[in-house]
Amino acid sequence: MTALALASFAREAAFRAAVARAGEDKRRIVGLWSPYPVEIEEIGKEPAASIPWIACLGGLGAAILFYAFIWWTATQAYPFDSGGRPLHSWQVFLIAPIELGALAAGIAGMAAFLIRAGMTRLHHPAFDIDEVERASSDHFVIALSCDEEEGGDVLALLAKAGAVHSRLVTR
Repeated sequence: MTALALASFAREAAFRAAVARAGEDKRRIVGLWSPYPVEIEEIGKEPAASIPWIACLGGLGAAILFYAFIWWTATQAYPFDSGGRPLHSWQVFLIAPIELGALAAGIAGMAAFLIRAGMTRLHHPAFDIDEVERASSDHFVIALSCDEEEGGDVLALLAKAGAVHSRLVTR
């Protein structure tokens, strides 16, 4: 079962040291809270941005499906010969799928952003943790994801960095 190792620090230097040690130890940082903005150097590789790809795939998928729907209705389901023109005229069929594709890309991108940012949750579990409440006034707090078996090692790592208080919370 996964757990959350929480540690609070009284000084910014100790907080930065804990973040650096967690990065060196390849620990997954779940949250960082501080009373004021703290610039943290990049830790490892940043995950690839998936929102643009999701928006692109959503837009292309919707455009292709809509084009196929227009083609099917004009050539198979309801063919209408108007003055000897061809049933499949891609020049005319292309306008609506482009518009729908742009709309679908925007909707898919916005939905991906809201889901990835956690905006679909009405209440974040971090607000139930006492240490996070103190972070708004005078403490620096770090939360690391770990297994319950390795929780002691993670707490020792945070204590070496200068944690004032640390504990393990099961999720």
